[in-house]
Amino acid sequence: MSSRVNSNYQSFLARTSPLVPVCYRTQPSGASFSSTAASGGEAKEVRKPHIVLGDIWSAYEELSCYGTEVPLFLSLEGIDEEVTSYYAPSLSAMQIFTIKPFADEGGSSSRRSSSIATDDSSSYLYFQYNELEKPHERYPLTSKIELLAEQHSGLHSLTSSDLSPDSWLSIAWYPIYQIPSVKRMKKELSAAFLTYHKLKPDFPETFVKEDEKVKGKGKESQEVVLPPFGAMTYKAGGNVWNMPGTSDQDERDRHEKAAFSWVEKFGFNHSDYKFFYRGKFYGYPRWW
Repeated sequence: MSSRVNSNYQSFLARTSPLVPVCYRTQPSGASFSSTAASGGEAKEVRKPHIVLGDIWSAYEELSCYGTEVPLFLSLEGIDEEVTSYYAPSLSAMQIFTIKPFADEGGSSSRRSSSIATDDSSSYLYFQYNELEKPHERYPLTSKIELLAEQHSGLHSLTSSDLSPDSWLSIAWYPIYQIPSVKRMKKELSAAFLTYHKLKPDFPETFVKEDEKVKGKGKESQEVVLPPFGAMTYKAGGNVWNMPGTSDQDERDRHEKAAFSWVEKFGFNHSDYKFFYRGKFYGYPRWW
């Protein structure tokens, strides 16, 4: 996960943004291939980047077991203190759209419903999920994916090259404990979050991190960040999550508007979104 940034809210978003390995597929380059082949010359090749869905879940595997570690800065009685808070991820919602029909063995891929507003007419709904269980009754993120993948193998095998840009994932993050324990700010530290991530990176514009060459293989190891494009908060009040002198409020507003626009765009009845929304505008109903 990414390193710490300026504020607690930004730190949380960075620590919940997975780093996914980038793979490359070599293929002839479009027009140049046709013209070169016709003239008897040597065809040019290009390297197309993509990520595999299975690698996304692998990036969350350790976090699903032990929680995501987020360093938080608190001001207690005028004294700044650093606390490490841990958050458990679970699958909240997901929609996967493919650019060509894709079916698991014995299954089918349906054309996107006309009730879903989109400019992409060549998109097929392969899989969707909407969690309805209470937070404490949910499986860890990667465990849930494994269960779903028993019937939907594409959750592991599909790549970003197979997907429509409309494919997305939402993860719910609930606090499990802090080190050291801080009783005086129990309410602020009970905040929960929803993050929304696109499953198809915008190559090559998306930032790609270059690591050292893999020893003995002579290849470059690259990873792409999948940052939240939208987010919702629950009980995230006070200076902990809206730190003075930062852009927290603007960032939170921007992420909440993006989340709203996304679920509205697809007419998706996202249960967790509705729960977080009610908490924001109508008080905090008890759910966990």
